Amino acid sequence: MTVFVAAVVAVVLATQVGGSAACAAGGSASYYSAGRNGMCNLGTPADGLYAAVGRAEYAGGKACGTYLDVTGPNGTTRVQVVDLCPSCPTGKIDLGKGAFARVGALSAGIIPVTYGTARDPQVGPLQVKLKGGTAYSALTAVLNNHGNPLSTVELQTPAGFAPMRRGEDNTWAAPSGAVTSPVTLRVADVYGHQATVEGLALGPKDFQPTQTLLYGGPSPSPTASPSPSTVESSAPSPAAAASSFPPVPKC
Repeated sequence: MTVFVAAVVAVVLATQVGGSAACAAGGSASYYSAGRNGMCNLGTPADGLYAAVGRAEYAGGKACGTYLDVTGPNGTTRVQVVDLCPSCPTGKIDLGKGAFARVGALSAGIIPVTYGTARDPQVGPLQVKLKGGTAYSALTAVLNNHGNPLSTVELQTPAGFAPMRRGEDNTWAAPSGAVTSPVTLRVADVYGHQATVEGLALGPKDFQPTQTLLYGGPSPSPTASPSPSTVESSAPSPAAAASSFPPVPKC
């Protein structure tokens, strides 16, 4: 019975990363404090609304930057996947302390939860961090605020758009060779949304803001989910945040 349940949960999670999330996985959650970047190299939201997932759900970095709606004993909240939890079995997630406190009691340590991937979550314009691009170092890129799982990232070259390769650390690497600034990337997610990001500079070490949304039309209001480097100046109370999302459907 245990093997059968684990297999069902694994199928559900694979669907969430590669397609629409029809239902939520049941499991458990604990809480932790992530490192400065997390495995996804996205940083961690100051409000603690982030999560680490096990290797099956992490899927070699495909889950990085996506969002989960997590429901626990005290309500539901939304978190960004920013890290890998190497010791987490399928169905177990690690939440930031702020997220855990919104769905359960910190004193419990581990709580039962259900969670599912949010499709087209409300996020701000794309952010891009570039590194390398010289004759000695291939260009790499990390993207944030894409919301959905990314399918491709391509670099514009004189010969056309060249595909970049995603690493387990959520870093997309271009083919070897020097790159001329400004840089243009073409980004697509698993649901078919596509956007072209132009005018990116080589050299800055931090994420570069853009005016480009991967989906959703005009830029959202300031109440949208913050980027990892953004601190909310007026974060809602845990009770208010827990009630701001509908219950996550169970399988």
